[in-house]
Amino acid sequence: MTEIRVSGAVMAHPRRREEAEALARLDPAGATRVVLDPEPDGPPTAARTTKRAWSSVPDDATHFLVLQDDVQLAEGFFEHARKAAERLPDDAIAFYANWNSRNGAAVRMAAAAGADWATAVNEYAPCLALMLPAEIARGYGGYAVRNGDRWPCDVLMFRYLKALEVPIRIAVPNTVEHSGLPSVAGNDAHGLRRSACFSGTAPSAAGDVVAEHEVIPFHKHLTSECAVRGDGYWEYLGTERLLRRSGISPRECRTEFERGADLSEAAWQTWLTAFTMGLSTVEHSGAVLDQALATIGPGGVCDQLLAAEIEAITPAHHDVAVWGFAAGRDRAARPRRPRRGTGIQVAITGPGGPLAGHLSGLLAELGHDIVDSARASESTKLVHLGDAADPGDVFCAIVDTGPREHVLRFATPIGPHTSTETLVAHWIELAWTRQALPVDPDRVHQFTDVRDMASAIDAVLSGGPVAPVYDIATATLTGNELAKIVCTSVRVVPTEYVTSSPDTPVLKLGLAAAELGWTATIPPDEAVRAFGKWLAYDTDRVR
Repeated sequence: MTEIRVSGAVMAHPRRREEAEALARLDPAGATRVVLDPEPDGPPTAARTTKRAWSSVPDDATHFLVLQDDVQLAEGFFEHARKAAERLPDDAIAFYANWNSRNGAAVRMAAAAGADWATAVNEYAPCLALMLPAEIARGYGGYAVRNGDRWPCDVLMFRYLKALEVPIRIAVPNTVEHSGLPSVAGNDAHGLRRSACFSGTAPSAAGDVVAEHEVIPFHKHLTSECAVRGDGYWEYLGTERLLRRSGISPRECRTEFERGADLSEAAWQTWLTAFTMGLSTVEHSGAVLDQALATIGPGGVCDQLLAAEIEAITPAHHDVAVWGFAAGRDRAARPRRPRRGTGIQVAITGPGGPLAGHLSGLLAELGHDIVDSARASESTKLVHLGDAADPGDVFCAIVDTGPREHVLRFATPIGPHTSTETLVAHWIELAWTRQALPVDPDRVHQFTDVRDMASAIDAVLSGGPVAPVYDIATATLTGNELAKIVCTSVRVVPTEYVTSSPDTPVLKLGLAAAELGWTATIPPDEAVRAFGKWLAYDTDRVR
């Protein structure tokens, strides 16, 4: 067996050199050095120092650990890291996951299962404290240069490891905490950053139980959502949607929740997340699970409240999470209700592809029986999707209800499996890569979230449509309004004034509401945020 030799670096801005050197001195082997930003007066980003740190791997190292300078280490951290390298020699190992991240939620689920390691989902790599096999570490710098240096370094690290099929395992409990120092890279807008499950003392041994859950509930931006493992991909959906899909009524959950004292929206989202955790895990208890439950609430509101306000609500939200988790465990033992169907059989035709499959899944959730077009009968309702040849920013779907056909004209579709070549996608990529948005204040922008696309198709299938054409959009925004949403939902970047063609078509909305009772239900910022995450983590396109 190869002898494990762990070396490391603390990456730092020169003004935090003392803090970085103090961290490096904690390594009893003396194998950790400080790596400073080579351009400290340059734009605020960790990318420069990250490349330099990962390029400083000693020749004799088998593994390389990079710490950021604003961390607190558990007692025994370095010895635990060495044992982790022995236990999982071929994997990337993270020792911290943020409390409002999907990976932080994976840590909580692993804690609920009594596992030693959580497997990361499709999200930015948790780079606050990350260890890689030495050969993998040496390759990162070149990859970053070749594949879009402007992207956040944690997104590039995720893509790099994904391309090499190197799994990321996250320590349970976390053995690194964020210290709370101001962000040199401009991340303070993300709110208070803390571990999903930190222990001040590292485990004495590195266990071998690795959790890979099918469902991972998380609370972020005051919203409970779930990551659901698919066939080679992850699907992300609201927790209430997941519960309906699972045969549990959200109304039933709400009734249980309303027996409590705190009926705030934040408490409800905390309870719902913990309930779904309990619903989806094996029976387990202990101090690590309790620590994990305690961070659901504060993590979900960390970008909404000040640090003192988060501290004030944490005990109450801890109680809510413990109660919700217990309610989920209790509900898991009882039968589920079969979902009620609409009795309508639907086949999607047209170019097909991932978008057709995604819409099929959404329509199935709404109760429709989805069949392949080859199995369509005379009673089957047909939905024909358009393709890239549709004019301008309008995407059409023809819904054949039997008596007649109805055309739905959707403003630019956004969301999973939609085009990555639209203006909204371009602006999101500009924001991710810290470039200015070219804003024409007088231009009108419209887009449609894929979930609103599905609900509009459902309204035509289930309602009594009369008009031959309905115009559909989630949002109608000015250039400045769209820029503000992109900046708040993705990353704050500057804008620059431009003029554009005055011939941009604007769909006339309202008929669908008047005749079908349909209105958009997805908030514009949520639509852009979800699209932005998909573009960053679930596509292979880097420019």
